[in-house]
Amino acid sequence: MFKKEKIYSFELISLSLSGMRIMEEYEIIRCGNKAQLSRYTVMYSGGEDRRRLEQRAETDCDEIIALLNDCAVLKWDGFYGKNPPGVLDGTMFSFRAEINDGRKIRASGSNNFPKHYRDFTNALYDILRRNEEK
Repeated sequence: MFKKEKIYSFELISLSLSGMRIMEEYEIIRCGNKAQLSRYTVMYSGGEDRRRLEQRAETDCDEIIALLNDCAVLKWDGFYGKNPPGVLDGTMFSFRAEINDGRKIRASGSNNFPKHYRDFTNALYDILRRNEEK
């Protein structure tokens, strides 16, 4: 029997979402034992994309590591969710993370997401909302 691989550390996690009218980016950066989660909107201005900070929260790294493992993010590596036929509108995503001392994982898709994707994004919303309630 072999051991199931787990995420034990991270440096940077990035999730970009784009739709017809909005582009958002979520970024999680490790700062010692804490993790800083930021949500940005991205707007095109002056010939380039510009990020505007909308929300920021701090949490323990252990909470983010548990979330990554609970959502089986390691299985997302290499995921490419092709747009379903006939779907003309929706959301595209791009996910990348640097974990476990330099390992890089990537996933992307258009109206097609890896398993537990919604659990992951809902948890990010909850962390940001929890910070606003303080």
